[in-house]
Amino acid sequence: MVIAFLQPLGASEGLASAGESPAVPESPPAQQEVQTSPTSSQSPSEEKKLQLPAGPVNPEVTFIDTWHGTISRKLLATAEWLDSFFTDPNYVKEENQSYVRCRYDIFKEERAQATFKPAIDMRLALPQLEHKTHISFSATPTQVLTGPTAPVLTPAERFGQVEQANVTTAFQYFFRTTPKENFVVATGVQFSKFKPVPFIAPRYRVLFPYTVWQVRFTQELLWRTDTAWQADSRLEFERQLPKAFFFRTTIDGIWASRVIGYTYSLAFLLREPFDATHAVDYEWINTYQTRPVSELTEIDLRIRYRHSFWREWLFFELAPQVRFPQSNNFEKIPGILFRLEMFFGKTAG
Repeated sequence: MVIAFLQPLGASEGLASAGESPAVPESPPAQQEVQTSPTSSQSPSEEKKLQLPAGPVNPEVTFIDTWHGTISRKLLATAEWLDSFFTDPNYVKEENQSYVRCRYDIFKEERAQATFKPAIDMRLALPQLEHKTHISFSATPTQVLTGPTAPVLTPAERFGQVEQANVTTAFQYFFRTTPKENFVVATGVQFSKFKPVPFIAPRYRVLFPYTVWQVRFTQELLWRTDTAWQADSRLEFERQLPKAFFFRTTIDGIWASRVIGYTYSLAFLLREPFDATHAVDYEWINTYQTRPVSELTEIDLRIRYRHSFWREWLFFELAPQVRFPQSNNFEKIPGILFRLEMFFGKTAG
């Protein structure tokens, strides 16, 4: 998310870290034999007993090992920087630091009135508990950007959204947070139509780094007293491409206990960072529904241009989009989103 310029997870030097790779640590030397000078009183068998076994010898670091490690580090750094720069919701949920983010959105779609949406999101990490416990607060106007006219959203971005929910307060506890694994549980209260709705939301993510591709699996659950259980299962395949491009394919599905059928999507994302202050995001999202019949329900195309200007904590975003919903016989519905965002944060570590 935007805190990439402060200290994104594993990529504290911003975009530069995506192109630079720390040295690969050398393998520890194998256990050496104890050298003794034979004396006239030592027999060959006694001399042999004084030699310690070398044990398993670690393979020597070769060009292949260095190349594999370099690619993995570059890919991880690039993914983290871009996710932080674009304030990816999955990255935000794993953010282990205090921050305040203020945002103002203006959205306009063809044959619909413009929608205005201010929002504030705040998180406070508690140093007394080794920064594992956070207090979070978010507030949006009563009218949220969902429904017949709305910005393009992936299932992951829609997960947990509720109409008329305008204030959320929660405690978050990070049981484990590493580049390869993350487990966090959030619990608190959402106020829907001024009525408090308690909830709990455990979330687990694991990363499988391979030579070129990285594979992420995320499982998130949400229980609310008014809607019961929801589950979001997500599988992502990502890799870095030449000329600083970054590619990600996402298979995402949402199950809700009170909804008949299963909503899932197949999305393709291509990101291009120009420098530490400019980046563009190209997205193609196909959404499906299994009931009443398994079918494609919407095709979305979106381009997000994000720019940090004047100050590193001030952002402007322009996101034109085209939706092809089944409800409109897959006829195109163009729209555009303008966003202004300010970020203030302090590293929790």
